[in-house]
Amino acid sequence: MIKTVKKSQNRNWFMDLLLDETICAGTVAVPREMVRLAGGVNKRLGAKQKYELLLRIAAETPVEFAETGEDACGQENMMVFDDVETPENAGMGWRTDCYVLGKYSAQLQEAGYFNAAIEAVLAEAQMEGRYEETVSYLEGMIGHKEEYYRIDEAAQPILIYKGDPVCYNILTIFAEQLGAALERRGERVLYFDQEEHDPREIIQFKGRHFKAVIGVQSCAFSIKMEDEAHYLHEYIYGPKYNFFLDHPIWGKPHFEHHYPDFHVLVLDQTYADFFRRFYKQDAILFPPAGMEAGEDSVERIYDLSFIGTYGGYEVQLQWIREQERPLRFLANRFLLTMRKYPNLTAEAAFSRTLEHYGIELTDEKFVEKMYAVRRVIYGAMHYYRHRVIETILQTGIRLDVFGDSWTHCPLRKYPNLICHPGVTVEEGLHVWRQSRMSLNVMSWHKSGFTERMAGIMMAGAVLVTDNTGYLPGRYDENDMIIFDLEYLEELPGKIKNVLGDEEKRCRMAESGREKTRREHTWDKRAEQFLELLDNR
Repeated sequence: MIKTVKKSQNRNWFMDLLLDETICAGTVAVPREMVRLAGGVNKRLGAKQKYELLLRIAAETPVEFAETGEDACGQENMMVFDDVETPENAGMGWRTDCYVLGKYSAQLQEAGYFNAAIEAVLAEAQMEGRYEETVSYLEGMIGHKEEYYRIDEAAQPILIYKGDPVCYNILTIFAEQLGAALERRGERVLYFDQEEHDPREIIQFKGRHFKAVIGVQSCAFSIKMEDEAHYLHEYIYGPKYNFFLDHPIWGKPHFEHHYPDFHVLVLDQTYADFFRRFYKQDAILFPPAGMEAGEDSVERIYDLSFIGTYGGYEVQLQWIREQERPLRFLANRFLLTMRKYPNLTAEAAFSRTLEHYGIELTDEKFVEKMYAVRRVIYGAMHYYRHRVIETILQTGIRLDVFGDSWTHCPLRKYPNLICHPGVTVEEGLHVWRQSRMSLNVMSWHKSGFTERMAGIMMAGAVLVTDNTGYLPGRYDENDMIIFDLEYLEELPGKIKNVLGDEEKRCRMAESGREKTRREHTWDKRAEQFLELLDNR
């Protein structure tokens, strides 16, 4: 027979199990939701993972065993555990016993069993010839030293900050998509909504331990304590990850802190390099994933769509004109360099700008000077967005765009620019499903990958994008149309070639979708994130 864990109205066998692990011997089936809410299986324990999980479940919820048949093993809502230990973990159960004693020492003392439990563990250690090692390890567990928390955090919830309304709520959507995917993998996720609560209320988590703390372009990690010397997250324990989607120079005020276990997740490998060199922060390539908008068949009514704003090149030029003379000259040369060499990263273009004037700077001064002219990056982005779209329109290709920014832009002179009302993120997914192709112009991510690229391909449209160092080895021109900003005259021909061959278009779209569904879903990102945690 199989033992099945179920909620109990009459009793809880937590203390019985704490004192006698043989109660859960054999095969045990546990509801998946019960496992998730308890924090999942603690993989940092070398042995007795089933026993420790059941203790956590019983410590939080009154439960009991019920005898059931073999059919419990096949139920989708159940997880089944047995007593099999891997050979490499054999003989490591005493460490779990020590951890359990440290975790539940208060309950054992209150029940009057603490000393007896200690004596039993040490007696076994004496018999097996590891008495001194066990005493040392047990002291660390009972005293809640570093190793105790390394183990314990693996079964704690993941805290996610959400609620930033920027860009049609996209940052919150990222937070919720990753959180939901983590929950599907059995993780317990807590959210702190910064739109509903004052960020200072994060102080409620001071002193708590988490499996991980995640923010999406969040300023929460730079909140200081009242002493103005320490940061709040020095006292919120567990590895911290800030998902930063822009060029690192924009985040300069928020990456001046340096406390343990802080990491940045970025969508571009060159951004990771920038964080490591200039901010001395650990950074990991971790691009956002795509979303799908359903499986129902829709008519593809748009030949080529673009979901994005027109931009404001003239606004950035005006900003340059308003600067004091030395900064104005530097910013203007920076912009000219980015326009002339569109395949350079922003920092490489800025380095050339400094070389032009014979300026040599330390890394710290380089960041300060680049931060002062950071708006030039927007200028270059908007300049090339205009050029790409005008190049397409000049050849008569119809382009459907969405949002108010197109209403009075200079490109309205082209009758084949078809303007529609703005769309939400969710509505944008549907537009891509109605498109044969959809355009992406990188926001100067020279080795990056974005949710727009993933979403277009997952919608079954052919992605039309400028080149990025992320693509080689992952995608090629059998999956998408790739163009070079230095050779824009080639782009219209590529688009017309595919639009004129529906069989080829469908073949490319399906190839791109298959690769993206395999590597760029939020479920895949959740899997990769948990691997990051496991490999710490």
